Amino acid sequence: MLEETFKIAAVIFASFVGFTVSGVVGMGGGLIALPVLIWFFGVKEAIPLLSIAQFIGSISRAYVHKDTIDWKVVSYFAAGSVPVALIASFIFVSINSTVIVRILGGMLILMVIYSRLPGWKSFRLPLWGFVPIGSATGFISGLFGIPGPFATVFYLSYGLGASAYIATSSVGYGLIQLPKILVFGIDGLFTIQSASIGIGLGIISILGAYLGKMILGRIPEKVFTNLITIILLASGISLILEP
Repeated sequence: MLEETFKIAAVIFASFVGFTVSGVVGMGGGLIALPVLIWFFGVKEAIPLLSIAQFIGSISRAYVHKDTIDWKVVSYFAAGSVPVALIASFIFVSINSTVIVRILGGMLILMVIYSRLPGWKSFRLPLWGFVPIGSATGFISGLFGIPGPFATVFYLSYGLGASAYIATSSVGYGLIQLPKILVFGIDGLFTIQSASIGIGLGIISILGAYLGKMILGRIPEKVFTNLITIILLASGISLILEP
């Protein structure tokens, strides 16, 4: 009984912290919550239940920043991400993703280093670039459950401000979850327990979205950018070290 109580408390705490971070910087919730979920439930159950929580969390973040959504970016991103996420979700049920996870971690670290170089500041992602970026993000999300870290630097390089970035990316990340939830359901990866936990974590994510918006309104843009850099670096390192 004590062990079960500790498990529930750890999951709730990690999820609340993760989704509050997502509310502030638009991503990172899955990376914080996923290790704890895998620890307790295993990969095959953790990623499906997290997909429910991420869908609710993404839509709630988009709602609290709804006035700044860039729908053109959303449409281009969704055109690339949704169909690829559907395919990647089918692959998820049979692939050993350890090596790919570490490659992704290395890519994140390299992207952070590159984004800090002087030449990156003059780079602006064209609107059509969200189609291939969406495809890559959909693939990563379908396999590993973490859409945010890869796409973040490209959203920011398009020139979106903090609120517009969180709103626009959150709609895209929410749409990615729909084909994943469909495939995981068809493959029988949801149980009543895991679906209930996913919905419960989704409710926690709503609180994180509102708290994150309150925090975001109190930090300068430069601090916001530095927070993203730190989280991306930590994400890359954690993926490389993932057992």
